[in-house]
Amino acid sequence: MERIHYDQELWGPEDVYTFVPERHLTKRHSMAYMPFGVGPRNCVGMRFAFMEMKMVLTKLLKDYTIVKCDKLESHIKIQEIALIIALQEIWIKLQKREH
Repeated sequence: MERIHYDQELWGPEDVYTFVPERHLTKRHSMAYMPFGVGPRNCVGMRFAFMEMKMVLTKLLKDYTIVKCDKLESHIKIQEIALIIALQEIWIKLQKREH
């Protein structure tokens, strides 16, 4: 797994050990980035990470309402690689709910 994630041919020409988030904008093979592995032997941490994200999102949406921000553009451009990535900033406001 580490050899794939640090392969100069897949992730170059920048130093593969340097954090360059823009490198993920380039179209690559769908199996070039596998943070949790794939198949029956994938990392159990993936399920834990997804559960944690769901719990945080649930708590956030329980306590706050998402309100449109004045800075938000009417159309959001996205790119789909391993994840869906917004090509520009997405501005929102969180408004505390009254319980």
